[in-house]
Amino acid sequence: MGSQSQPCHENVEECGRTGAIGRRRFSMFYLLREFPQMALALRSAAALLAFLLAGTQTHAESLSERRAAKEKVEIIEVEVACGKLDKENCAIVVPEIDAKTASKGVRLKPLESKGSVESLNGLCDGDVMVAVVQADVLAARVGKPNCTGKVVALGPPVYPYEGFVVVRAETREDKFGDMIDNLKPGTVLRVAAGGSGSGGELTLRNILANAPEWKQTIDIQPDGSATALNKLRDRQLDAFFVMDGPQSPLLQEVRETVDLKTKQRVFKFVDIRPSAKLLGVQFNGRGLYATATIEAGWFSAIKSISTPAVIAIRDDFYKSQPAVAAKIRQSTEDALPAIAIRAGARPDWRQDFDRP
Repeated sequence: MGSQSQPCHENVEECGRTGAIGRRRFSMFYLLREFPQMALALRSAAALLAFLLAGTQTHAESLSERRAAKEKVEIIEVEVACGKLDKENCAIVVPEIDAKTASKGVRLKPLESKGSVESLNGLCDGDVMVAVVQADVLAARVGKPNCTGKVVALGPPVYPYEGFVVVRAETREDKFGDMIDNLKPGTVLRVAAGGSGSGGELTLRNILANAPEWKQTIDIQPDGSATALNKLRDRQLDAFFVMDGPQSPLLQEVRETVDLKTKQRVFKFVDIRPSAKLLGVQFNGRGLYATATIEAGWFSAIKSISTPAVIAIRDDFYKSQPAVAAKIRQSTEDALPAIAIRAGARPDWRQDFDRP
């Protein structure tokens, strides 16, 4: 019987002579079968190569996507104090500006407050960084020692606040001054002005400060709108003064409230236009007050005092976040037409505050 054959890897020359491998070359199949560790290493290397190739082949589908990915930043959320949530500041101004800042990485979130006074107090104390407030409240507050240099106006005026004196429809007088002049001796005019924290109270006090003959006959009471209208109907008040937007829900309620029996209006507005002295006051290069027509008839018009709504921002936030402040300012300017339309303001209302 012939001798037992040896494995080829133990006798390469013999395998070559017999043609089992031929010309001293090892087949890949042979190597993988005989050297399992090498097979594992090759498979790992192939997998790694495929992964690297896949990574290098993934790229942006367009230049715009590549630049967007490069410039992608974290969304910054900024709370904005803005009074009641159903009023213009919270319901119109902040959402319209936010619609512009959202694409720039800044989101504005309405933060309810009692009004412009409380919003400014929050700004001065550092409880909030941005607010929408009455310009006359801002002018008064930044002059206080504990707020000097802490808060500034950002951008242009946003829309006009207008003063509304609401009285019972049966009231004979059509002017606030006439109501005071016709008071019986020993009586006072009971006027609600929105309560502590509201801008209406500050504006009314500014009016009285410029009319000393009125100041002694006015009893300002701290009632908000809902309470004030009920008290006015029940004759517990003589008037309700509020600073509001031309088409606010509150004013719509005042216009549309009718007596169930007579079907006549329960309330009406009376004239309270600003004095020449108030019209001469300026703030940031514009008039702080103007005269607005709140109702016009065939032969007469009811006029009132007006002051702009403005964006107020803490100075340290403005300096530490200049890019954010710049985006809010630019977005405010871009949103002005939409805000004016939704707030019911005339397109040219800012001209009322221009001064030579």
